Order: sequence, then C-alpha cells, then structure tokens
Amino acid sequence: MTMTPSQSGLSASFNAFLFATVCEGRDEMPISVISALARLDLDPWTEAAELANMPAVGAAERLSALLAGVAAQPDRETVAARLIGLLPTPVKTSAKPGVHTADALGSRYVQSLGIMWLIILASMAASAWFGASGHFAPASAPRPVPAATSGR
Repeated sequence: MTMTPSQSGLSASFNAFLFATVCEGRDEMPISVISALARLDLDPWTEAAELANMPAVGAAERLSALLAGVAAQPDRETVAARLIGLLPTPVKTSAKPGVHTADALGSRYVQSLGIMWLIILASMAASAWFGASGHFAPASAPRPVPAATSGR
C-alpha cells in the first residue's frame, strides 16, 4: 500500500506513537506501530488521527484489536494503552472531522497560486537570461566552399 501525504494528512505530531515499539517479531526485530498498521494494509497516519480523536479507552480497545492481527501478545491491552498515551491530544474545533474550513481551503489555494507564479517568473527569467547570453542565437550562415580548380 502506498501512502501519500495528500491522502493521509501526514503529520509529525504522530511520530512518537507511530514509531513506538509494539513488540519483538519472530526474528527478534522490533515491530513498530507504523509497521503493524501497514501490515494490516491501513494508512498509519489516518489510523493515528482517528485513534487520537477517540476517547482513550475506546482507542486502546481498537488498537488492541488491531494488534491482535499482527502479533500474539498476552499483554496486548497494556501495550495498546501505553501506545495510546503517546498520541497527541486532539484539537477541538467547531468543524466536523474531515471537513475543511473555508479559511484552510482559501489558504491552500493562495499558497498554490503563489507557487505557480513563482515557477512562471523563474521560467521567464531563465528564458531571458538564455536569450541574452546567446544560447538561443541562430547558427551562423555556412561559409562558402571554394570551387574546385582544374589542374590544367
């Protein structure tokens, strides 16, 4: 599964949770939360955001159930509760989850317009520089070839 920032709301605020160790795998390599969620074909950042917005008890129960599909651990509930404690506290807003406010969308639109104009101006400056430096100058006319003279 491929994860892209635009699909998942990639955020560094979830790093402590996502990169925390769940348990050791069969080969004694630690399994992190991000690895466990990816093995379940879940987007780790989306799942972390959903867990962060749930009450702690419900989030711990959900995470414990998810971890059951990855690693057999007798203390799964304890591990899940510890991991949920690493999630950032949700920011309360008046908007519904997943709904972008007009200000946020307007801000993104303005930023993308600014980037677009920056690219256009940089292209124009590069074209002007190449034109002034002679990089786009037409090739000079070919020199005339002297006519062959006969040796008589």
